[in-house]
Parts: sequence; C-alpha cells; structure tokens
Amino acid sequence: MPTYAFFASKEEQRRGDQLNFAVAVGASASAARVVAETLLGEPNALVGWSSIDLTACPAVFVGGLPVGAKAQTTWPTLGRGGDPMRGT
Repeated sequence: MPTYAFFASKEEQRRGDQLNFAVAVGASASAARVVAETLLGEPNALVGWSSIDLTACPAVFVGGLPVGAKAQTTWPTLGRGGDPMRGT
C-alpha cells in the first residue's frame, strides 16, 4: 500500500502542539489522511494540508521528533505536551 506524508505548508495551518508532519499508509491519499487523523484523535485535522506519495520515490526530509501511536514501540509515544497519541 502507498505511503503518504502530510505537512502544514502554510503558517496558518500549523498546529500549536507542533505536530505539523504525519506519515501514514493507505490505498489513497485521502484514506491515509484519515489514518493520520485517527492517530491525532482529531477528524479533519489535516484537511488542506499538502501531501506527497513517498512510495515510488521517497523525498528527502528533515523533521522534528517523531511521535507514534500508543500501541507501537518504534517511535516515542508522547507528544509535546506529554500526552500520548490517541491512535492505536
């Protein structure tokens, strides 16, 4: 399944908690967006954000500390405020 990256490309889209970048897998960009929004626990939180398909040709990028869902062990699970991500 394709892997998509989502990011706040405009200043007014940036979040106060600094979670301004998400990577998710889905059959389409819109399906992956829903997966990322589930992780945030906020439906429609990423509407209007830019997306890029990383599957065929991964883009090089630098980001802040990645935060993952509670049910995984690869990434840290606490956000900037010290609360765990809501997704599973």
